[in-house]
Amino acid sequence: MPSSAQRVTCHSKTNKEPVMTFETVAIIAQGDMGAGTGAQLVRNGLRVVTNLSGRSERSHMLAKQAGLEDVGEDNALIREADIFLSILPPGQAVALGQQMAPHIKSSGKNLIYADCNAIAPATAQEVQAIVEPAGARFVDVGIFGNPPTPEKNGTRYYASGPDAAEFGRLRNQGLNVIECGDEIGRASAIKMCFASVTKTMIAMMAETVVAAKALGVYDEVVHELSGNQTDGFNWAAKRVISTPPKAYRWVAEVEEIGKTFETVGLPGATCTGGAEMFQLIADSPLGEETVENRQRGTTLEDCAAIAADYIGGLKP
Repeated sequence: MPSSAQRVTCHSKTNKEPVMTFETVAIIAQGDMGAGTGAQLVRNGLRVVTNLSGRSERSHMLAKQAGLEDVGEDNALIREADIFLSILPPGQAVALGQQMAPHIKSSGKNLIYADCNAIAPATAQEVQAIVEPAGARFVDVGIFGNPPTPEKNGTRYYASGPDAAEFGRLRNQGLNVIECGDEIGRASAIKMCFASVTKTMIAMMAETVVAAKALGVYDEVVHELSGNQTDGFNWAAKRVISTPPKAYRWVAEVEEIGKTFETVGLPGATCTGGAEMFQLIADSPLGEETVENRQRGTTLEDCAAIAADYIGGLKP
């Protein structure tokens, strides 16, 4: 039986579950979400290919752990794939579309190109305008939740566009796909509105505790917040601690949220301030942390102290 979220939001062209399934899925890149999504597809019987040329040692490690097959070249990636998933830092979404378009065109294939990045609807349409003339069928996808694992598969993949039902075939291979309409940009709009709440709350908490530490009032501020805004404080504090390895990715995401809001006449500055905070974290010693090997910033106070020391060192 479908979840309540699927019952409420599904507006696909058809209620019929596609009969056919894909055999080979291409994924770029091999970060936490790309590798997690790839691993989920591998666990459900699909061949997942990628191109590790020029990628980091960590990307190689994540790809190997996920069971992704390195085909070594972009043209081979497109040639062997039935569907292409773009899952990478949002600031790289357009560039990846430009990189893959010539290979899509030369292949002569009409494959699905699913942009699964945290980007503004206008940016999704920009990628669409790059890959569709090359022959691809574009699907707009917004990912919600942490990467799927063998223990927990709560990740949701909202998909929109005329070919969203094609992406929906991946339900047969373990992805929680929610088709949300025929319009390119609709899935991205849902993602941007949702992420505006989560990311700005995290950025605001991070900025607050760093300021409190720099001003010498950390204990008092945390006492008041934890005692009088307990639920919100606990939620945000936990996520600030987990932010350092991800901060560099969230800079462009929050900028994309601001871009989205500006298109409907709302101020984008609420979000762009958060982007500046995530950039500060990424530039500080906290930005050197990895998900697999956390050394610093493992408590809220440690995060605040390291960032406060960093900005103190920037003063003339």
